[in-house]
Amino acid sequence: MSTTTPVIPTQTKVAIFGTASLAFCGILVETSMNVTFPTLMHQFHTTLATVQWVTTAYLLAVAATMVITAFIQQRFRWRTIINVGGAGFVLGGLLCTVAPQLWLLLFGRIIQAIGTGLALPLVFAQIMTLVPFTAQGRFTGTAGMLIALAPSLGPTYGGLVTQLLSWRLIFGITLPFGLIAWLITAKTIRQTQAPRSRPFPLCQFGLVVAALILLIFSINNLSTHGLSLVFVWLPLLLAVLAVLTFTRSATRTTHPLINLAVFQQGNFTRALLIYFFIQFIQIGLTFLLPNFAQLALGKNALVSGLMLLAGSLCSAILSPLAGKLMDRRGIRRPFQIGSGFLLLATLSLAGLAQHLSVSLIIGLFVGFQIGFSCLFNNALTYGLQQLPPQLMGDGNALFNTLQQYSGSLGTAIMAVLITLGTRMAPSASSTMQTTLGTQIALWFSLIIIMIVAALALTTKPIANMADDQHQSRSSNH
Repeated sequence: MSTTTPVIPTQTKVAIFGTASLAFCGILVETSMNVTFPTLMHQFHTTLATVQWVTTAYLLAVAATMVITAFIQQRFRWRTIINVGGAGFVLGGLLCTVAPQLWLLLFGRIIQAIGTGLALPLVFAQIMTLVPFTAQGRFTGTAGMLIALAPSLGPTYGGLVTQLLSWRLIFGITLPFGLIAWLITAKTIRQTQAPRSRPFPLCQFGLVVAALILLIFSINNLSTHGLSLVFVWLPLLLAVLAVLTFTRSATRTTHPLINLAVFQQGNFTRALLIYFFIQFIQIGLTFLLPNFAQLALGKNALVSGLMLLAGSLCSAILSPLAGKLMDRRGIRRPFQIGSGFLLLATLSLAGLAQHLSVSLIIGLFVGFQIGFSCLFNNALTYGLQQLPPQLMGDGNALFNTLQQYSGSLGTAIMAVLITLGTRMAPSASSTMQTTLGTQIALWFSLIIIMIVAALALTTKPIANMADDQHQSRSSNH
């Protein structure tokens, strides 16, 4: 791989950093609320199944917004997109800060999610079109450092603010930082391609959103309705039908919502699966472990949040280094290192589930985050590098949509698996029920990580590309 350091304009660096910072603020509050669930259950007099929609609804709204980012980035100026996204983040955050009832909190979360969903894809759109090929891994790693740090840092931040101040200030504190990031990005962002008019495929968008909602609805109902025909199997069947109908429509139109030709690139699909599964488990663990610490180990929100801090910091430090390693040595080396750490950490968590302590969770989560930092952002860079310029926006939209939706699925499925402890041991104490449910969730996580490792270890390196060739293709895009 080339070791030449390309020159990137300061304006481009500032715009990428500003967009990533706004996305960071949006994703930080995404998982910060996980440790507040017991507090919210008490304040709003409701159940865990209801309160978890504070996170699930947010992730669904982000995912639904990201589905249309390929269309939006072609149809509108990037400055317009970031202005709408920044305004959504600020307005939604204000509503969440003052929400007197749960429904208004959910409404504010959805507005803020739309803002985040518009901002996040712009980070990688800028990198893949404005940064030379040989520096994309480093830039994706650095920008991805902020974005990957946010969901794992969220429980620590949320625990600190909830324990020392109020859960409402989770939103209030992030608002000025998000506002500054928005204004900086709006001032510096630029694009190489002028917007062009194209029809919006409303029907296809409706089908995708319906599929996303129906699948989550089906999974959430497992904890309260079991294998109910009406509440579980029917929405699951309708979700599958919506996906099939969307696929049929997208392959028959000249202006699809997402061009499914991206899946003709086998290495792109492989990278997308790695990205989806690893985020699924990472967000799932940021929900599972803090709730285990509170419900089974008797810790407060502050301790359960701080528990994940060391792993979050490791991920922040190592993500840019993992990107540099990919630029210099190719994709195989970081994938090999990351797979080893993920397998060891997840196997240890599952095998020691009955004996987990705060210190043990801290150490094993650090190991998990080391593996995560080696695979996560590099999978995105590697996957997008497989695509021709005209499909880059579609690939970027898929990566970002599945990143958020995998988190929504991870939260929902982990919540369902925790409740299995109650069903399997109805006469046991709540501590034992939570521990049993956590153990089931961790063994399930290990199965998913084994799939990730199998995909990563069989990934083939891509051929080297000259910087000038790639820049030419990017400018055409």
